[in-house]
Amino acid sequence: MLLSRRSAALHLLTAAATLRAGRSLAQPFILHPELVAPDMPAGPAIIPAWRRNAVGVALNDPRPKIAIVIDDMGATHPYTERTVALPGPLTLAWFPFAPALPEQVKAAAERGHEALLHMPMQASSNSTAQTGPDPLRIDLPPAVNTARLRAAIAAVPDIVGLNNHMGTVATRDAALMDIVAREALGHGMLFLDSVTIPHSVALARAEIAGVPAAARDVFIDHVADPEVIRGQLAIIENVARRSGYCIAIGHARPHTVEALEAWLPTLAKKGFVLWPIAATVALRNNMDVTLRV
Repeated sequence: MLLSRRSAALHLLTAAATLRAGRSLAQPFILHPELVAPDMPAGPAIIPAWRRNAVGVALNDPRPKIAIVIDDMGATHPYTERTVALPGPLTLAWFPFAPALPEQVKAAAERGHEALLHMPMQASSNSTAQTGPDPLRIDLPPAVNTARLRAAIAAVPDIVGLNNHMGTVATRDAALMDIVAREALGHGMLFLDSVTIPHSVALARAEIAGVPAAARDVFIDHVADPEVIRGQLAIIENVARRSGYCIAIGHARPHTVEALEAWLPTLAKKGFVLWPIAATVALRNNMDVTLRV
């Protein structure tokens, strides 16, 4: 029954996201010796996953920083592959029910990208056709939500943390977000609030629990129109210049991938640097970042 539900939901999500496209010839992001990643201080303490699995960054880079998170990874193969081929480092948020996750996540890591769990959460539509199977729900017992979240965490390898897929209902519920925060903290992960609804309490509950956390600043493709998407990319640049960094979320969809293929290679000349989410969370929270040993 579980497999059939997952297969059906994956089919619906795949059909909705669309079909064919060629591969990008973008070069992979190459880590250099001077690049460093957030890590725990030397000593017997266990390095948490959000630092252990982090992609290295150049700490002395003074340029405004842009963190691009791409959701819905793993379900639509042509656009998953084109997203993985983009220059990075990007942060890719993977569905826990996607097929062949170890292979897909490994291929992305080899291109220099960081990984998140893209956790399905209850939406106003109340339909698994949109959330995917086994979402976190406010009407389920805490033990069931905990089990669903733990299974999803186990499904996606080498993640630094998680963000919410959908969740217009779930992220307004403090008790449910406390479960998410507790599990994130227990697994040594960060949390990114996708802010799918203005009154989300997810970031606040994570911060209260002591979870390294941040919230999305800009949605790239809330409207699936190339002109609107290009306008959102300009907003990202403005926010990064003004605040020093910007966290933006897009999706593995045709117009988004095409826009990023054209835009990402221009950022360095404009004076920006791409940063993965773990380093950006550390920056936002004024956390120490030390050389990975």
